[in-house]
Amino acid sequence: MFEPEPVTLPASVGPAAVRAIETTHLLTPGKGRISDYDFTLNPYRGCSFGCSYCFAAFFVADDLQRAEWGKWVEVKVRAAEALRHRNLRGKRIFMSSATDPYQPLEAKLELTREIVAILGDAQARLVVQTRSPLAARDVDLFKRFQFLRVNMSVTTDDDSVRKQFEPGCASIERRLEAVERIKAAGVRVAVCVCPMLPMHDPEAFGKRLTRMGVDAVTSGYFHSGDRAFAAGTRDRARELADEQGWTYEAYSRCRAALRHGCEAYGSSGAAFGPV
Repeated sequence: MFEPEPVTLPASVGPAAVRAIETTHLLTPGKGRISDYDFTLNPYRGCSFGCSYCFAAFFVADDLQRAEWGKWVEVKVRAAEALRHRNLRGKRIFMSSATDPYQPLEAKLELTREIVAILGDAQARLVVQTRSPLAARDVDLFKRFQFLRVNMSVTTDDDSVRKQFEPGCASIERRLEAVERIKAAGVRVAVCVCPMLPMHDPEAFGKRLTRMGVDAVTSGYFHSGDRAFAAGTRDRARELADEQGWTYEAYSRCRAALRHGCEAYGSSGAAFGPV
C-alpha cells in the first residue's frame, strides 16, 4: 500500500507555531451565510496573519487557541490525499471560510497549490478568498478552471490604518498588484473591502478599481449581532475603531463614496456568491 512521504514542517512562521494534524476532514457543507455553496474548504486551521478583527477566531472551540489567534497554525497534511477520492465536478466550493489559504506558510508548503490543481482537474466551481498577494503565484492553475473567481480582501486605502489593524498582512499596493496580475491572466477577480477600515479617499479608491477592470467590488462593516462587535470581532479591533471614531455611520459615508467611484460595486452576493 502506498504511503505518502512525511511532510517536513517548520517549527514556526513569523509569530505562529506550526504543527501537523492528520485529519482528512477537508470539505464542510455550506451553511449560514455561505449556504449557496456545496462545500467550504480550509487547508489550514488558524492563520498567522492574526488580523485584529478576524471573526474566524470565534469558531475555534479551544479557549486558549481562540485567545492566541494568530500565534498558531495547524496544517492538514493529508488534505490533498483526501480530495483525490471525491467526485467534485461542478461542486461549488468556497476556499476558505476560516483561514487564509495563501497565508505565509503556504509559500513553503504549497498545500493550497496542490489542492487547487486537484480541483482544477475535477472542474469544481471554485471561489478563492484571500488577502495575500501570494495567490498570484497560482494563475497558471486558475486558468484551467471554467468557473473560478479570486476574491482579494483589501480593507482600506491607507497603509497606516492597515498597519494598525492587520500588521501581519501585505501592503495594499502589493495586493492590488496581485489583483492586476490575476486579472491580466483572464481570471475573474473581486475586491472585498471587508471589513472596511477607515479610508483616506474611498471614491478615488473606487475609481482605481474601476480602471483595473475588477469584476466585482463589495464592502462590509464589522460582524455584529445584538451587541457591538459580536460574532468574534476581537477587543483590539474595537479599541482601534473607537480611537479613530470608526462607527457604522462613518462606514456608511465611506461606502457611499466608494460606490460612487466604482462601477463594479454591488451587493455582497456579487463577490461572495458562487461562480
